[in-house]
Amino acid sequence: MKGKVYLIPCLLGGEDASILPEFNKRIVADIDVFVVENLRSARRFLRAFGYAKNFDTEVQFFELDKHAANLNYAQMLQPVLKGKNIGLISEAGNPCIADPGNELVAKAHQSGIEVMPLVGPSSILLTLIGSGFNGQQFAFNGYLPVDNAERAKKLKQLEAEVLRSNTTQLFMETPYRNQKLLEEIIAQLSPETKLCIACDLTLPEQFVKTHPLSFWKQHLPELHKRYVMFALGK
Repeated sequence: MKGKVYLIPCLLGGEDASILPEFNKRIVADIDVFVVENLRSARRFLRAFGYAKNFDTEVQFFELDKHAANLNYAQMLQPVLKGKNIGLISEAGNPCIADPGNELVAKAHQSGIEVMPLVGPSSILLTLIGSGFNGQQFAFNGYLPVDNAERAKKLKQLEAEVLRSNTTQLFMETPYRNQKLLEEIIAQLSPETKLCIACDLTLPEQFVKTHPLSFWKQHLPELHKRYVMFALGK
């Protein structure tokens, strides 16, 4: 009997794991092989989740090193072929969305291994449903280009798509560049274009607000080093 690959959502921030389903906790408690994006944050999450096994003697970790030329997915899946369940953990939120892991899942499917996604917080979906924008058609664009000219071009493309098809456009930035991105959005796009800012989702200090850019220009929030998802829509 083959084991299963569980896709384990973790926290978007903080260490209060009470927002996660108790079902997930029962599943995770029995797993002793994990594939993780970041070893340190994965261990911290597991402890916050009440995981009791000894990391040094009872648990095996495989790390998804995004800088590695070739990751040995076959080795990661070996325990599953021997009947063990393994867990895939992102650094924040759900695995495989704006995070590595999808290749492991693809290899699992190719090997006839059952993949079990678990319920948990997704900053993309929380932003979408909290924005007031179209939830029938939406696109997640990940990180925008770093180059200033390319980023400005991309922003205008996203705005044009919102106007053309009413497709909500979601995107994100690294925490230390959030403020600059917000200022660029305001400078590059029409004052009538609506922007939703979803900040520190699931944390005590969270806010989700949608306003035209003319409003945001007069009421700039402080976003530096905070976790933010942006959305453009009608």
